[in-house]
Amino acid sequence: MIPATVVDVGQLLEVVEASLIAGVGMSIAFSLVIRGAVRASEHRQQARPLVAGAHALLAAVALLVVLAAVGFGVSTMLSK
Repeated sequence: MIPATVVDVGQLLEVVEASLIAGVGMSIAFSLVIRGAVRASEHRQQARPLVAGAHALLAAVALLVVLAAVGFGVSTMLSK
């Protein structure tokens, strides 16, 4: 008798790899949102508008990355 393959190890490792990349990537991106917003607020209080604007831009771009990743994840789940 040949035992049936219950788990495809290659696909399982692919899922683990993708989830690690997505989890770490999303954590870093959202951390940049928080850091950029906090630093922008601090520099605004210190009357440093150029540096505050740079940090606000960092926060905005990182937020767009997070929203795009969430949208991609939801669309991927709904298409299957």
